[in-house]
Amino acid sequence: MIAGRSRPPHRPARAVTVLVIGAGHAGLAMGHHLARRGIDHAILERGEVAHAWRHQRWDSLHLLTPNWECRLPGQAYAGPDPDGYLSMPALIAFLDGYARRLASPIHTGTRVTAVQATDDGYRVETDRGAWRCRALVMATGACQVPVVPALAEALPPWIESLSALAYRRPDRLPPGGVLVVGASASGVQLADELQRSGRPVTLAMGEHLRLPRRYRGRDIEWWLDAAGLLDQRFHEVEDIQRARRTPSPQLVGGPAPRDLDLNALSANGIRLVGRLVGLAGSRLQFAGSLAMHAASADLKLGRLLDNLDA
Repeated sequence: MIAGRSRPPHRPARAVTVLVIGAGHAGLAMGHHLARRGIDHAILERGEVAHAWRHQRWDSLHLLTPNWECRLPGQAYAGPDPDGYLSMPALIAFLDGYARRLASPIHTGTRVTAVQATDDGYRVETDRGAWRCRALVMATGACQVPVVPALAEALPPWIESLSALAYRRPDRLPPGGVLVVGASASGVQLADELQRSGRPVTLAMGEHLRLPRRYRGRDIEWWLDAAGLLDQRFHEVEDIQRARRTPSPQLVGGPAPRDLDLNALSANGIRLVGRLVGLAGSRLQFAGSLAMHAASADLKLGRLLDNLDA
């Protein structure tokens, strides 16, 4: 008798009209609209629903948008604190509940490995079989790949370097001071948390955008919404490429509204330096542009508040 290795049975590619990759808020919202229109579809998710929110965010994170803005097609925040800011567990519960009520087939634990255009659509390979579809929606999010300076590879081995996606809380870092590179929303929040834990913190920054948490008695997001800025379509923006490079604003959510900008961080003892530009041996080098970028942020803030006043 000759024994040979058996081959797995060939499974033909499953076919749908629309395939959605990602079961975060964008993918779930797309599923809602497809189901309402009776378009056959499926949603593929590498892990669980809201996977990035579960596994790629730090423990204390709250949304920086107020709860009244937390809404998906057919579902809005209905809790007791519309002006508060959702914690990660609360946001995950919000998305979980939405997914359970959704009339969409969601295939969790399914990682997409390749996408190929075909004559009639796309062929999508996953670790659980292949799919064919006429239209493909990439709902994988805008912040899934960290931007790490190339000089990080040249850091001495005794310095631990990690991205915001890998950070969880201060006590998981080795003892000592911390350099936070980048002063957009994530950078200022992490610098603030690390400093409050008792660590010396240096914050390196380039171009940034600062906003007050509240203005004239209302959350700044209320003003942006009322002024129509949040409804602006891409074709209405004068310089779309520059707009896409605009840093996220220096805002923070949490148990109570508070400002979190360079003034607040400096007052709490955080050392502010310019943009990280180089490494010479074991010494980091920073640009001398801090004052220029801070003045530019103040100018932009002044223009925005003048527009809101008008």
